[in-house]
Amino acid sequence: MLSIIICSISPERLQQVSRNIQDTIGVEYEIIAIDNRAKNWPIARVYNEGARQACHPYLFFVHEDVKFHSYNWGLIMEEKLKEPDCGIIGFAGSKVMLKCYSGWLQDDRWKYALLYQGGGALTQLEACHVSLEKPFEEVVAVDGLGMFVRKDIWNLHPFDEDILTGFHCYDVDFSLQVIATRRYKNYVCCSAHVLIEHFSPGSLNHSWYKDTIRLHKLKWNKILPVKVEGVELSQKDERKYEERCFNRFLRSILKTDYPERRMLLKEFLLYPFSWKHLGHCIARTFSFLKRARVC
Repeated sequence: MLSIIICSISPERLQQVSRNIQDTIGVEYEIIAIDNRAKNWPIARVYNEGARQACHPYLFFVHEDVKFHSYNWGLIMEEKLKEPDCGIIGFAGSKVMLKCYSGWLQDDRWKYALLYQGGGALTQLEACHVSLEKPFEEVVAVDGLGMFVRKDIWNLHPFDEDILTGFHCYDVDFSLQVIATRRYKNYVCCSAHVLIEHFSPGSLNHSWYKDTIRLHKLKWNKILPVKVEGVELSQKDERKYEERCFNRFLRSILKTDYPERRMLLKEFLLYPFSWKHLGHCIARTFSFLKRARVC
């Protein structure tokens, strides 16, 4: 029995996804769609309000721009959610999150996903490190396009409305809250019997950069780094991948007119020395100066 919670801004998409769920889910369900066009509530408030209204023991927070290509997927998800230590289940996620500015994906080597991505003629099957013999793969953080969780877990760890004041970072924050308890494990569904399509890949904007930096500083750095048990990562490699991740984040943000670019560059320059880092410092400093001249 699933309560499906949707933050809606498109009546047409809501109608399409509702019809698709009805045709494919295979279990008793309800859809709690909150029209956020006029309210413009932060996503955390929308999801918490939807969860409070939920009548069923299993929750599914999902975007309205998705489509299921499998039947009876609700049965498979409910069976997994019944496991006492099951936390959040998503369709893409990472086995590692290090202490550096980013979303849930920091390096492709730790990415696990099985879904159709893109929509229309651009749709591609994204299958990362999955084995069809293993329908669920443990991760630390999941993508927010779709997240299953038991209502009792949400009751203890609702979306943080105090800090999540926009429409970004809710997936990482929710994931880290749940695994920080050390009572639950998060998963990516890798089952060929649960195939979902996500029509929009998402985009990075000022709001995403701002929220990501703020969440890392105020909250996530107290939890990170985290990794799935069994993932081998030495302290040396951890520092190396943190530097690489920060470098990619900085390279991206320096292409914009984000107001705190200088502060982030200074922070990056203070990373422990390595020849690789020196090269990154020179490249990022050049990018900053070049952008400053243009502006």
